Amino acid sequence: MTLYTSTPLNAALDLTPSLVRLFFESQPFDNWKKGRESEGKTQVAIVNRLNDVIRGQGVIAKTVAKSRF
Repeated sequence: MTLYTSTPLNAALDLTPSLVRLFFESQPFDNWKKGRESEGKTQVAIVNRLNDVIRGQGVIAKTVAKSRF
């Protein structure tokens, strides 16, 4: 609970298991998880595109180096 809410650790430990289960099975928490997954996918897509750019620059550099000699 402390990882997903601003609940202090001591208060989270005092919660009943059924209340914690209700929280994790709730629609708002499910929506939050989907949003986090979407953010993760976006970050992965950005990193993959940057890797493609870096690879492309390497290919260009090799081509230019070969044409000079």
